[in-house]
Amino acid sequence: MATKADPSQYHLASAYSKKCRLIALYGCAALLVVVIGVVGLLEAVWPRQLVESLINIHALFGLLLCGLALARYHWCLKRAPYISPGEARELSLHLSRIVYLTLFVVIGVRQSIGILGSIWHGGAVDFNLFDERFRNGPDTKAFDPKDDFQQFLASGLFALGVVRVVVFRLWLRSVERAAISKPATGVDPASAVVSTGADPPLTS
Repeated sequence: MATKADPSQYHLASAYSKKCRLIALYGCAALLVVVIGVVGLLEAVWPRQLVESLINIHALFGLLLCGLALARYHWCLKRAPYISPGEARELSLHLSRIVYLTLFVVIGVRQSIGILGSIWHGGAVDFNLFDERFRNGPDTKAFDPKDDFQQFLASGLFALGVVRVVVFRLWLRSVERAAISKPATGVDPASAVVSTGADPPLTS
């Protein structure tokens, strides 16, 4: 006689499978951002020429980096709809770390490609990412819009600015909600969430 499967097991298996798909999708998106960032720091490569026939590659990198951080932002909010002011600050740090980590990975990959290329062709290894127009000469500008590395850094700063603005608005709403809920119930909503065994920390 066949036994009926527990519906809760199907629910858990479905939730786990969905989570795995989301993680895989997020990982593919992060890989795409890194590839676009690296290509933007390389000169005269056909993928860059293909992309720049449609859009500036550094602008594309900045938009994709913002999308990556905002996707994580919405993911965290789905797991915990109520956000306390302290959790909002932690979320801001978490999203900023994602942006910084992506920038460091892009720079590391770009430097590795440069080192391997120098070894392959027998040339000197140059660890400086700035263009020669920026490094030398009496007419050097503080900012050169044609320099790839400076545009790359500007894209990263833009993504950080978007993250801070979005989380700051969330923090303001959480402060207002906490101010309204505490006098009405006499209990701090943040402590109530912890005491009821709600979702784990947002950034886990």
